[in-house]
Amino acid sequence: MISELRATLFRWYPVRWALAILFLASGGCHRLIGRKYRALKDFCWVVRVSGTGWPRALARRLVFRTIERCRREATNPVLADFRADPAARAVAALYAQSGLGPRDLFRDVMVLKAASDTEKGVILLKYARTFAALAALADIGRLMQRYVFVLEPCWAGYCDPILLMWLTPGQPMPVMCFTEEDHAFVSEVGAPFLALRMGPADWVNADIFKPPADVRKNYDLVMVANFAHHKRHATLFRALRDVRDRDLRVLLIGFPWHGRTAQHLRAAAAAIMRNPRVQLEIVESVPHSRVSELVSQSKAFVFLSRKEGDNKALVEAMFANVPAIVYAHSIGGARSRINPQTGVLATDEELAVQIRRMLDDHGKFSPRAWALAHTGSVASTRILDDVLRGAVTAAGGAWTRGIVEKTNAPNLAYRNPAERAAFEADYAFIRSCLFSKLA
Repeated sequence: MISELRATLFRWYPVRWALAILFLASGGCHRLIGRKYRALKDFCWVVRVSGTGWPRALARRLVFRTIERCRREATNPVLADFRADPAARAVAALYAQSGLGPRDLFRDVMVLKAASDTEKGVILLKYARTFAALAALADIGRLMQRYVFVLEPCWAGYCDPILLMWLTPGQPMPVMCFTEEDHAFVSEVGAPFLALRMGPADWVNADIFKPPADVRKNYDLVMVANFAHHKRHATLFRALRDVRDRDLRVLLIGFPWHGRTAQHLRAAAAAIMRNPRVQLEIVESVPHSRVSELVSQSKAFVFLSRKEGDNKALVEAMFANVPAIVYAHSIGGARSRINPQTGVLATDEELAVQIRRMLDDHGKFSPRAWALAHTGSVASTRILDDVLRGAVTAAGGAWTRGIVEKTNAPNLAYRNPAERAAFEADYAFIRSCLFSKLA
C-alpha cells in the first residue's frame, strides 16, 4: 500500500519537480565536498526519472560533461570515484569471493569466447548490480586487456553511473537496450558504447518454450510474476470482477516476495474480485520446465507492471504460442513486443474488455511465428556475434572465432552446458583479477 501511494504521488508533476531540485542541490553539495560519485548519481537520477524541464536539462549537461571526461582520460574517472565511495564497499560485501557472502558473483558473469594470445575473448555481465560488483572487486583494466565486455542491463533507465563507469576509450562495448529511451541515450553517449536493440528477454530457448502438438487450453488467463505489489495482481482482480458473461479459469504462477505470499493474493482476490464465475489457481515456485507446460495450456498471458525491465516470461509465453495482454503504459521492454501477431495493449479501464476480446480471438494470433522470426537465443547470438566482429575488427583486433550461444533460464546458462568446460582457464583468469580486499 505504501509503495502504491508513493507511485501515485510521484506521478504528480509538482512532486517530481520538487524532488529534481532537491537532487540537484544534493548533487551540488556532494560535489563540493569531493563525493563525486554520489554527486553524479544524484544528477543521473534527475535525468533518468524526474521528467522536468530546466532541472533535467541542467543535470543532463552535468552528466555529459562527465561523459566527455571519460572519453579524454585513460582511466575512467567515474570508476575511480566509485571505488573511493562507500557504495563500492557496500556492493562488494554482497558478493561471494572464495565462498563468502550471500551471492555468487559468477552467476551473472559469463565467458562467451575464450581469450588467446592473439585474440580477445568476450565476457558478458548481466544486471547493473553485477556491473558495480565487478568494478568494485576486480582489476578492470587488466581484464580489458584480454576481453571485450557485453553489458546486459535488466531494468529501464540507463543514465546511471553504474553504466558510465564502464565507458573506456578504445574498448568497444555492446550495451543491450530494450527501450527506445535507453537506446537513444546509449547512442548519444556513442563510441565505445554500441547500442543494441535487445534485452534479457531476447535469450529464450525456443526448444524449451514451445507448445506440445496436442496441447489443451485448460486455463483462460495466466500471469507469471512474483507476488510483489508492483506486479499489480489487484488490477487483474478488479478487471475480472467485471467479466461475468462466462466462466473463467485463471492461473497465477509465481513465488513469495518480501513477505507477500500466495495467501496474500487469495485474500486480495476474495476482497476485490467477488465473481463466482472465476476459478483462481495459484502455483508457487515450480521448475522452469513446468512453467512452460502450464503457460502452453493457457489462452492468454497477462502482464500489468507499470515499470519493469525486459520481461522474459512474456517472450516465453510468445514462444509457447500464447498471445499477451500488456499494460498500455508500461515502462520497459514489454510494450515493444506487442503487435497484431502477438497480442494487445490495454489500459486499466480497458482491461476487462480486452480480456473478453482475447478469449474470443486468441486463436487468431501467431506469437510463436513472430518470436521465431524476431527474437530468441539463436537469433540474438547471431546478432551479437556480428556486432562484436565488426567492432573488434574496426578497432584493429582479430576475430577468427565466434561466441557461443547462451540463454536466460532464468539466469545465465550455456545453451550447451558442456561448453562451459572450454572456458575454465578464462574463469580462472577472472578470479585472478579479483582483489583480495578493497583499498
